[in-house]
Amino acid sequence: MFTWLVNWFIGSRDYSVDDIDADRAASIIAMSGANFRRMRRRDKLYFTVSLPDCAPLERILKSRGIAYKRLHEHGLWLILRRYRHRYGVPVGIGMFIAILLLSSRFIWSMEVAGNERISDDEVLARLEELGCSVGTYIPSIDFDRLHTDYLLKYDDTAWIAVNVSGTKATVELREMVINPPVPDEDIPYNLVAAEDGIIESLEVYRGDPVVEPGLLVRKGELLVSGVRDFGERLGLVHARGRVIARVTREFTIEVPLEREVRIATGTEYSEKYLKILGFSIKFSGNTGNLPADCDKIVRESDVTLFDTLELPVSVEETIFREYTTTTEVITEDEAKTEAYRQLRERMTEILADGELVSREIESGLADAKYVISCKLELLRDIALESEIYR
Repeated sequence: MFTWLVNWFIGSRDYSVDDIDADRAASIIAMSGANFRRMRRRDKLYFTVSLPDCAPLERILKSRGIAYKRLHEHGLWLILRRYRHRYGVPVGIGMFIAILLLSSRFIWSMEVAGNERISDDEVLARLEELGCSVGTYIPSIDFDRLHTDYLLKYDDTAWIAVNVSGTKATVELREMVINPPVPDEDIPYNLVAAEDGIIESLEVYRGDPVVEPGLLVRKGELLVSGVRDFGERLGLVHARGRVIARVTREFTIEVPLEREVRIATGTEYSEKYLKILGFSIKFSGNTGNLPADCDKIVRESDVTLFDTLELPVSVEETIFREYTTTTEVITEDEAKTEAYRQLRERMTEILADGELVSREIESGLADAKYVISCKLELLRDIALESEIYR
């Protein structure tokens, strides 16, 4: 990023060379020693050269009989030359640079990492109450005290650290582990079937079972009752236990022999924005009318000086990569390999909460697809708590 900033201060110029001379021009430019970048080949050869190297390179190209065309100029030098008789412009630029350097003593952006239950906004609001937020003068913050005050005030956080790099503060925290709630034994529950299955075994810790091994039950059917007969009266309890049943899973995987795939054309369009203190300024772009089919990629990088001083400035680049859609034909073996890969993934997911008893698999080609039909039988706990409303 420092290199980009230096190039902007020095200035640069864009060129193009007709396709007929593109190969020779590329070789000459590479061997000339000129500071060039962004060389690309489309209908013509395009490249960018630092302003001090433009005149020597133009002389070399002319001497070799290569016609070139000047396109656009960029950078601070161009602005200063354009407004060289307006003395307020360089003064304003100097003041702007001074403000940027002074602003490096303040926090201009904050991000939170390590949180799951507590939202980013909540963490940042808490830190703001304790005197650390966007716009805070960094030397005024006692970070040790900040961390201690945060932990004393908010008992849902086990550990926190605010690390400042340049003008960016990164908040790292670890939330307090919350143990699962102890079941409220005063609230009565039944155990009902979570799905259809054939009962294999029961482990009843509380309540009266109403089913037995070998019985087929349907989803929602009562398994263990929380209503107990205490002789002279009926009472309600929180039924607890495990009901292991044999259940069935059936699914189908299809992999077509023809499928649509994206192929990059190699054509890219881009826009660049300079983001300063919350404002965005577009300083380059060649998007125009974008094609209908393109992928969008956004990159943002902070501007630093000498790899240590991070400024409250970042460059955001949005790249649009054009692609075309075509039909790809694969062989039966390739389709079979992909289908069985998907089968393994699906079985791993299904067996996460059950024990496999048996499986039936049928596979083969059908309607230009490789099809796998799978039927699994597994043992799992189907007991589901259902509150008894009094």
